[in-house]
Amino acid sequence: MRIISLTSVFVFLSLTLFSQKNETLLTVGNKKISANEFLYIYKKNNSDNINKESVDDYLNLFTNFKLKVTEAENLKMDTSATFKKELSGYTDQLAKPYLTENIKWKELTDEALKRNKKELKLDIIFIKLPQDATPEDTLKAFKKALKIRERLINGENFDSVAVATSDDRAVKKNKGHLSYLKPLRIPYNIQNFAFNAKKGDLSMPIKTDFGYYLIRLADIRPAKGFVKVAHIMIAENGRLPDSVKAEKKNKIDSIYTRLQAGDKFEDLAKLSDDKASAKKGGELPEFSTGRMVPEFEKAAFALQKPGDYSKPIKTRFGWHIIKLISTRPPDNIEKQRTKIKKTVENDEERKEIVRKFVIKKLKKDYNFKQLKSPDIILGLLDSTIYEGKWKMPVTKKPDFTLFTVNNKNYSDRDFAHFIEKNQKRNKKTDFKTLLNKYYNDFVYKILSQTEISNLKTTKPEFAYLLKEYHDGMLLFDLMKEKIWDKASEDTLGLKKYYNDNYDKLYSKQIKYNISVFKYQTAKDAKKALKLLRKSRNKYNDSLLVKKISKGDTLRFTKVDGGEYSKGENIYADKIFSSKNTNTQKIFNFPEDKLIIVINSEKIFKGKPFDEMRGVVISDYQNFLEKNWLKELRKKYPVTINQSVLTKIKSSLK
Repeated sequence: MRIISLTSVFVFLSLTLFSQKNETLLTVGNKKISANEFLYIYKKNNSDNINKESVDDYLNLFTNFKLKVTEAENLKMDTSATFKKELSGYTDQLAKPYLTENIKWKELTDEALKRNKKELKLDIIFIKLPQDATPEDTLKAFKKALKIRERLINGENFDSVAVATSDDRAVKKNKGHLSYLKPLRIPYNIQNFAFNAKKGDLSMPIKTDFGYYLIRLADIRPAKGFVKVAHIMIAENGRLPDSVKAEKKNKIDSIYTRLQAGDKFEDLAKLSDDKASAKKGGELPEFSTGRMVPEFEKAAFALQKPGDYSKPIKTRFGWHIIKLISTRPPDNIEKQRTKIKKTVENDEERKEIVRKFVIKKLKKDYNFKQLKSPDIILGLLDSTIYEGKWKMPVTKKPDFTLFTVNNKNYSDRDFAHFIEKNQKRNKKTDFKTLLNKYYNDFVYKILSQTEISNLKTTKPEFAYLLKEYHDGMLLFDLMKEKIWDKASEDTLGLKKYYNDNYDKLYSKQIKYNISVFKYQTAKDAKKALKLLRKSRNKYNDSLLVKKISKGDTLRFTKVDGGEYSKGENIYADKIFSSKNTNTQKIFNFPEDKLIIVINSEKIFKGKPFDEMRGVVISDYQNFLEKNWLKELRKKYPVTINQSVLTKIKSSLK
């Protein structure tokens, strides 16, 4: 994929447009470019330097850009299959923030962030479903869950019922009582019950991919955060003889006695049966709730101060003495937004919620009308669809319109082609169920595509952004063909250019000693420039950074410095490309938020062609581009609407 230099692609600026009529500012050949399009690009690339004076300079750059794009369009470079495919991919990516689905995803992400401030303690009884459950299997499991629920409602002991009926593998050990869990570790439909229930409430059977759950809300509390502990463990399990169990208990008690007598925990940890942690004084990795067995977790979070230790506690792994090392509050929820958003968007249940929301809204927005049932192609399906290899049979029957969207027809043939292209291997189920699944996918795709195509008219900022990508891709391809590749491959032309310009450009070389500073705000840049111009000797690099940054290096910092010739450093090359190096020693580049200072310069004899090839290529490219632009201006006459330009300047503060 090509690399396009576009600034702040995912930051959408609000446009202050000077005219409701969107007047034409620029005409290139027969192509009209609106004032609003210019303003969008100008403001996006000059956010820290918006003023009347910069408009003329930028308009010249913008005009050159549009000349090249016009040439590329006339060469039909935007009609190739490769170009269209790549632009389609960018379109889908850029459209996401504007789509209806994004509204619902944000709502679900906000909900997850809010819920993740809590921890849930649940009691569960699980009724397992076979992997390839039939409708009969599902009904049988549901009825079983209902009968169990009735027993609990009638007052039977939860622990006894859970042990007797639950298919959960841990039920004999935990009696159906789970430790506290973060909501994101719990299926969404179970979360929904828990966050709408009162303590002690018992759910109806809740279906998941694995089976049915009966859920009782035991507790809900604020998130506990993290704890780091060390432990001493004496391994013991229920299968050991009673005499051995007694020995184990005596051993942990004797260690506890020695600990109380003043022995160091780290020394006693060497006696632990957990050999991995014993080597580190018993230290374990930091953990949050739901990561350890309940008894261990409860004891660890009950410790108050670093250095406190517990009495011996019993878990299914044996006996433990736990010492607190440190605690940490829960992570800032907003800082987790990106991670939680990704988790939410990967959840199949939430995907279906979003899907239904989008379909319902877009059907209304785009005048969806169902005319025929998708069942009209039911008879065309055969067993190859289970393998993902179904082909639509050749038929001469007329097409039937299944539905319309914004008065555009979509036929049974369109639907069949969609199945052919998007089918996957499927579990063997009845054809009608499978057909309905594909039909819902088809409707969703058509509605989504319609929404994206309408964004160009309903969301001006999206239209401009997409146009920016379209033009940027064309510019890249055209410059590569006409300038970049041509300059680097034309060895004879390069040498001739070097020889013709030796006295002017290459007989002597300048080496600048520079300092490069990066800033965040125009206010800090203005202050730094003032100090540098006032007294460069007083404010050396380190003092300048200290003065402006006030300890925050993200705010203002030095990013480079040294002695460079042309072609040796990207920052120095910005200076070499500037016009006023004879008099100017301090340069501000607002588009990159850079200040570059020339500390000193040296002049030395020029190098031979082979040693300067890279620099010559760059100069030759500029030479070719300059001559090419002259040709384009003859080919596509440029007209600037001066009255509109005056309005633009007067609208800028």
